[in-house]
Amino acid sequence: MLKQECSINKYFVQGDEAIAEGAIAAGCRYFAGYPITPASEISETIARRFPEVGGVAIQLEDELASIHSVGGASVAGMKAMTVSSGPGISLKLEGLGWGIKNELPYVVVDVQRAGPSNGVATRVGQGDLYTVKYGSAGGNNSIIAISPMNVQEAFDLTIDCFNLSEIFRTPVFLLTDETVGHTRELLVIPDARELKIVPRRKPTVPPSEFLMYPLNTPGTIDYPYPNIGEGYGICVSPYTHTAKGYATTSEKDHDKMATHLVRKVTDHLDRLTRVQEEMLDDAEYGIIAYGCEARPAMEAMKKARAEGIKVGFLRPIIIWPFPDEPIYRMACKVKKILVPELNRDGQLSREVQRAAKGRAEVYHLGSGGVETHQPVHVYDELMRIIKGK
Repeated sequence: MLKQECSINKYFVQGDEAIAEGAIAAGCRYFAGYPITPASEISETIARRFPEVGGVAIQLEDELASIHSVGGASVAGMKAMTVSSGPGISLKLEGLGWGIKNELPYVVVDVQRAGPSNGVATRVGQGDLYTVKYGSAGGNNSIIAISPMNVQEAFDLTIDCFNLSEIFRTPVFLLTDETVGHTRELLVIPDARELKIVPRRKPTVPPSEFLMYPLNTPGTIDYPYPNIGEGYGICVSPYTHTAKGYATTSEKDHDKMATHLVRKVTDHLDRLTRVQEEMLDDAEYGIIAYGCEARPAMEAMKKARAEGIKVGFLRPIIIWPFPDEPIYRMACKVKKILVPELNRDGQLSREVQRAAKGRAEVYHLGSGGVETHQPVHVYDELMRIIKGK
């Protein structure tokens, strides 16, 4: 495909390929993974492209090894990424907890497919919303996850994932799906000078004065991360640590660590709330969807609008932390909200209902996956709930 790190041009590619190119543009030069559909094209593109840009791409024996390898590369100062789908993400969760607890900046791509378990391996689903949020053992953390709806966003939001991982010093998810991953459409690669890339921040004080973890100032972001071999004490382990990184069993120390891991995300919702809003000013009814389901949802909204029915649309782009405030504002305007998603347990619907706080009725349009909802399916369900049938 591309022969340079960021070649200005237009390309007709899959979303998976766009994710690989976004990682390269963001400065990612280490990749570790294990093959799994529908994420394999990301690994294949990276395996072909990384040698051209001086990167290292490695296939390891399993998912657990790959995510720990990415964590190790991050500690060594490299921007790093791993990719998988539902069953593989489940296996990565032990390593993810280690990365969260040690505040390691890297990116995990989850190309969702129909589940549970192995499900339908190469077809679409949206069953990992709660997995990426709550999957790591022990809780006591907040996660960041971003979800694209098309190929261009697959590129752009991958860069955002890397930037946020550096700013917040945490693993960040790109929560995409098979339909976005395998859709082939236009990708515009801009001039590299137009891209905002956040570099790794280095300490400005000598090792004797540096605290590895800012536990005494919970919620701190933009905090430096020294590389191994630069003279700074770097303690990374699965156990609770002090600000210096030393293991501790103190309740006070543990609470400090847990508080910081939560608040460094929740204290900065102004930087982590990103939604797309359409036709909400006069809306009487609403649709909320994310990822591949956003496109048929918007088409259903347009059809309803053409018939004089005042329908608005909202899409979470940063889906964790969940955009409670914009959804509550929407719920205060409309009577009913329809939530189409590719799972039967109502994961997105449940979050919308929580955020709406009873101000609007919330309806779940579910599917086990394999196929996305067509616009007519969303439109018909919207008409049904409007008419109260």
